[in-house]
Amino acid sequence: MLSKKVYIVVMCLVLCLGLMGAASAAPNGQYSESSIISVDGYGTATTSPDMANIRIGIESTAKDAKLAQQENATKMASVLEAIKALGIEDSNIKTAFFDLSPIYNYPEGKSAEVVGYTATNYIAVKVNDVTKAGTVIDKALNNGANRIDSLSFDVKSPEGLRKAALKNAVQDARNKADILAGALGVRITGIKLVTENVGSVTARENKMMGTGARDFVAASAVATPLEAGTIDVKATVHIDYIIE
Repeated sequence: MLSKKVYIVVMCLVLCLGLMGAASAAPNGQYSESSIISVDGYGTATTSPDMANIRIGIESTAKDAKLAQQENATKMASVLEAIKALGIEDSNIKTAFFDLSPIYNYPEGKSAEVVGYTATNYIAVKVNDVTKAGTVIDKALNNGANRIDSLSFDVKSPEGLRKAALKNAVQDARNKADILAGALGVRITGIKLVTENVGSVTARENKMMGTGARDFVAASAVATPLEAGTIDVKATVHIDYIIE
């Protein structure tokens, strides 16, 4: 009796498995839901920058460390006063770097000796009107700054730019999928998977004048010309479209 019951149970399991297999099999020549078209879409959004970031520096040397620091501080105070007079707020100015280092001389056959000190101070200035960037540089250099380390153009609110790039990437992916579906004679019925990657807003950066910048500007009769150009954001999407 026991062996007969076991036999009946086994046969029932075999029958159930067979029915499940038959139900899951798609008719010959048709696509199942797992049939997909995979495409990558690329999008770009472009805008004009609406702000500038400038690194302004002063390098001072003297035989005495205190004198080097004092000279540097005096010039920086003059620079700050000049750029604030242009409407740059305190919240948009911050110290980016400060250093006070000895200057060494290496006499032949003797130990190194300190012959002076160099004080270096950099400030980072955010200019919310790109048309004023050149004027800020001129004012700084004419009031004691002798280094402009870098200038970069950026956007204050980059989120809208990222969304536009992503939307363009999705549209690009859909266009590619429609072309493939038409060529294959199938129809897109849904989306199985979407992944995206939006690049950061990369500021346009220009390396500027180093030591001697003040002399250059003083000799020039015109303001520093600057072209902000444009800023691009790129996005990529991968989409798996369900077809039938």
